[in-house]
Amino acid sequence: MSTSRRQFLRAASALGAATGIADVSLPAGLAGLAALAAQKTAVAATTGNGYRALVCLYMNGGNDSHNWVVPTDSTGYAEYAAVRRELAWAPTDLRTLSQTGQASGRTFGMPTALDPMRRWYEAGQMAVVANVGTLLRPTTKADFQADLSLPAKLFSHNDQASTWQSLLPEGAPSGWGGRMGDILMSANRYPVFTAVSASGNAVFLSGSSAVQYQVGLDGPVRMGALANGSTLGSSTVAQVMQRRLPNAGDNPWQAAYAQVTQRSAQAEAVLSAALASATAPDIPATPIVLGNGTTVTLNQDSLARQLRIVARMIRAGQSLGMQRQVFFVSMGGFDTHANQMRDQPSLMARVAQSTDYFLSAMAGMGLANNVTLFTASDFGRTLSSNGQGCDHGWGSHHFVAGGAVKGGQICGRFPVTALGTADDVGSGRLLPGSSVTEYAATMGRWMGLSSTELSYVLPTLGNFSGAGTQFL
Repeated sequence: MSTSRRQFLRAASALGAATGIADVSLPAGLAGLAALAAQKTAVAATTGNGYRALVCLYMNGGNDSHNWVVPTDSTGYAEYAAVRRELAWAPTDLRTLSQTGQASGRTFGMPTALDPMRRWYEAGQMAVVANVGTLLRPTTKADFQADLSLPAKLFSHNDQASTWQSLLPEGAPSGWGGRMGDILMSANRYPVFTAVSASGNAVFLSGSSAVQYQVGLDGPVRMGALANGSTLGSSTVAQVMQRRLPNAGDNPWQAAYAQVTQRSAQAEAVLSAALASATAPDIPATPIVLGNGTTVTLNQDSLARQLRIVARMIRAGQSLGMQRQVFFVSMGGFDTHANQMRDQPSLMARVAQSTDYFLSAMAGMGLANNVTLFTASDFGRTLSSNGQGCDHGWGSHHFVAGGAVKGGQICGRFPVTALGTADDVGSGRLLPGSSVTEYAATMGRWMGLSSTELSYVLPTLGNFSGAGTQFL
């Protein structure tokens, strides 16, 4: 894409972001400019691929993925059991994956709590991406020991969570999902719904032009003062605000606040109307036993409910003229320094059953091939046990699911689950075999981004010579 085309695209996108939507009480000229941006400067993402969406499922705290995909061949399992000790699953707790694409003689399984995800893997619609982590460039164990070109503050929750989501440490102004949104938003009739979080503010969705739109578990959150009824005893506040917002005065701070308020109100009205007819299947009331012995049902679970509102927004997007969207959902509890074997089964069950619900919903809507869900987390954890759990690590295994995924395989080289290997930088902290940058690049290409556009989204991509792990 030429510099002039990109500048025009950014300008049009910025205007769309400032106003939030392409119609609903906006000047016809602005709506026309947004339409022109979509038609005349269409990015590669809009050419012939139809609707596409990415859904990031973020596991806060650093997921111990060593117990999610486990070697089951005799040598591999013996190494796993020796290093994991009390954290190791018994062989009877594991279900073998029928094929993996790994070296001859190596076999793998997943624990029974992940059966709903294993079924999607076996159906060819889920892949495991082995040993992914934050890297600035291809890195060896010798580089690590010499402290050469390493990500800042390895093993720190805040910094590594930020680096996973933005490719920069804590304090980053934008994330790679948001930077995708900067480019993709011009393809959408309503740019404000390009980058959507169902889990509060996330740097992953922050862009330069794209502004992340946050929804609640049941849909958009309406401003209290604009809702029906009274505010502080007055029934006229809403009408006064509606009159005042378009004429906020000359004070730039006041005008900016009014603009954001007006955008919020207009977007809420558009989305509420679209969601009224955008149904999603009910979440089943499947019981899940938590580590403390209490039982919840899946339809009460926050992650499942986040994925349901995402499913509804994806369905609503079909009538709203959306072509490209990036979503964010999250779940906590993965910082398992203690009580890991008590708590991990319920964490797994919540992720597996919520994911199963969402993928089934996409299939029922006929959108399985148009939506890709992927997992992310602060970092992996140590292979070695601390007696009750495991500590902060580096590389970890992740899951990518959807109808377009080249499923039924473990992508990348699955490391030996033992200490003292070329992948072990200490206590079983795995040196990543694939970078977050390469992981993201594969999804960016699927979304239709060109090499030039990917360089904007992923500034370190040029440090990696290959095409990355191809699971899409």
